[in-house]
Amino acid sequence: MSDPELQEPSADSPLSDSPYSQAELSHLQEIFAIFDKDSRGVIELEDMQQLLANLGKSQEEAERVLGVLGEEHREGVTFEAFVQVLGRLEKSLKVEAETSEQREESSGELTAPETKILDFLNLLEEYRRKCEEEGNYEEARKARAKYEELRKKESARQLSSMRMAQDQELQNVENTQKQQFAEFSAAWDNYMAEYEATAYRSLEKLKEKHMLEFQTFREKVLREARLRVKHSKELLELRKKEQTLAKQGIYDQAEAVKRKADQLEEWERARNESQVEQMAEKKEAQLRRQQQLALAALLKRIQRDRSEQLKHRQMDSQRLMQRNKNQLNDLLLKQSNETKRVLDTVKRSLGPADSSRKK
Repeated sequence: MSDPELQEPSADSPLSDSPYSQAELSHLQEIFAIFDKDSRGVIELEDMQQLLANLGKSQEEAERVLGVLGEEHREGVTFEAFVQVLGRLEKSLKVEAETSEQREESSGELTAPETKILDFLNLLEEYRRKCEEEGNYEEARKARAKYEELRKKESARQLSSMRMAQDQELQNVENTQKQQFAEFSAAWDNYMAEYEATAYRSLEKLKEKHMLEFQTFREKVLREARLRVKHSKELLELRKKEQTLAKQGIYDQAEAVKRKADQLEEWERARNESQVEQMAEKKEAQLRRQQQLALAALLKRIQRDRSEQLKHRQMDSQRLMQRNKNQLNDLLLKQSNETKRVLDTVKRSLGPADSSRKK
């Protein structure tokens, strides 16, 4: 028995309007070749009626479905007519398929094997049984081999589809988590940048305050120190003597006393200025120590707050990573359970060719 070659359907071909894909048409042609017992390129009408009955169609329904065929197919059903008949069945199952799809989407599970694939398998299984009952074991063997081939392909397709969906789901979750962590890091980076800017402004403000305070303090200290400095008794007596001599008209002696008093006053002024500067420096040193302590306290407080913020960031980061890890673990567990359910579904739906008979 030779398999007819499958050609790409043209725009005006009867196959161009069929609900089947190219791969499905290839499967159908392989099945058609099994039922085409004498390789004439047709299936006996009686066999087609029996196939429709095995697919759950009553005699009346089978005749109605076959009624779409022209008189030229009364002696045998060609492959195009075979596809046309199955297409009619496909349309009759559309409502059922849509209802099943809605039910599967609402439950969040992967779709079961396609109805068309199950129809193919049912065709092969019924044909195998018929051949077995008739003692045509060679044909039964071919039907079972083709059944196993399609079953394995559909099982692989189901598992591949499931794995692709799971990989995409896992990838979406991982991408979402990466985006979430990037947003988390960016938010914390912005927060810490604002914190550092605020800390810097606080330091600069304190330094400006200290500078202004120091200038005001120095002027006050110098002013108060100069007020406390007095001329010596010796200088006062010389000035008094100078005035007395000048009043008496003894100008030569008054000039001599004035030069001596000027020298003494200059010396005392230098000494006093030195004393004032020493007093100011002492008080300024005390102020600077106080300012340094205040600056050190602010720096310590900033460092403590910075460490506290970094600690909070680390804790938040660990919580986020743990939450993401738990989410991934939950997803992997869900996918594992989903894989088991799909495997069970595929096993039940696509069992061995003689599984129904063993039951």
